[in-house]
Amino acid sequence: MTTHFHVTIDTQLGYMRPVSDGKFLIRLDWDQSPFSAPDNPDDVSRETSDQLIAYLGGSLKNFRLPIRAEGRSATGQAWLEAMSSIPYGVVVTYAEFAAAAGKPGAPRAAGSACSTNPIPIIYPCHRVVRAGGALGNYGGGSSLDPKHPANLARKQSLIDLERRFA
Repeated sequence: MTTHFHVTIDTQLGYMRPVSDGKFLIRLDWDQSPFSAPDNPDDVSRETSDQLIAYLGGSLKNFRLPIRAEGRSATGQAWLEAMSSIPYGVVVTYAEFAAAAGKPGAPRAAGSACSTNPIPIIYPCHRVVRAGGALGNYGGGSSLDPKHPANLARKQSLIDLERRFA
């Protein structure tokens, strides 16, 4: 069994817990309630925490972390890599994201890639919106329905943060 390492940060958007396998960031747990398990930090989880704090404070625009998203197929990883190329402060539509990923005409697949993203914020699924600028869905920060106003408010907060510091 693989040992997982993690450290919790309490942010304005909820509790975040970067999870590492000791070499790579594999996921970002994010909830509105504190985590019950005690922290078990390592260098990767601590560095991710530091970078998330800097990002949320507006002083970091590009994450520099060793990442290997947990449970991703080659196709899933390709979507995440395309997502990571969306520039800070830029919002794109699902169709534009699909085209950038080399899958023009696959906006639903782009939406699925966003909804199953195991490392939100760092893989910036919040930068992907519906045609016309509507937020669409967002699961970051809770187990509530991705259409829930609280989840959408967190997505809008991240977009606003980046616009403010772009």
